[in-house]
Formats: sequence, C-alpha cells, structure tokens
Amino acid sequence: MLLKSIVPLIISQRSNCYRSSITRFSRDIYSRLYPNYLVLPDGSTIRIRYTEPRHLVKLPVDIGSLSEKEQKTRLLRRSAVQKDKMEISLDTTYDPSAYLNQYTK
Repeated sequence: MLLKSIVPLIISQRSNCYRSSITRFSRDIYSRLYPNYLVLPDGSTIRIRYTEPRHLVKLPVDIGSLSEKEQKTRLLRRSAVQKDKMEISLDTTYDPSAYLNQYTK
C-alpha cells in the first residue's frame, strides 16, 4: 500500500520540464560529439564534448566586471571599421587615331 502512494510522487517529479541534473556519460565515445575544452572568462578550462570538432570554445567576458579602460578598448574593437572611399578618376585623354591600325580590313 505504501508503494502505491510513493510511485505517483516519483513520476510527477521526473516529468517536470524544469528539472535537470548533471550526470556522467555512460559511454566513453559518443558519435558526433568531439572532445573540446571550454574556456571560462576567468581563464579556467573544462573538458567537454561538443558537436563541432573545435579545440577551444571560449565563453564571452562580462563587460560589467571589467575596468572602464578595458571596457572602452573592448567596445572600440567591436565597432565597425570605416573604409576609406576610393576616388575614381576617369582618363579623358582618349585618342582614336592611335587605334586606327586595328580597324583596317
């Protein structure tokens, strides 16, 4: 009788979509998962399995935790670089008599 009252509680806890747990993979090798290193913003690394064969996966740095000088340098690196406009100069010194030898029959 006690078992019948406990089983619905266990099932309702496991069926919640917001419940998660961190576990170890039961297999050593999974297809389509490659061993990579995850680099955290503080510089520490964690060995993970990732879908793309990359050696390092870097997480972005929280800009709010940096000093003002470092924030400005990072924001300047993010901004788009404006390209210099090239001026097109047309050559108006065309001499048609220089090409008469090519039009002979």
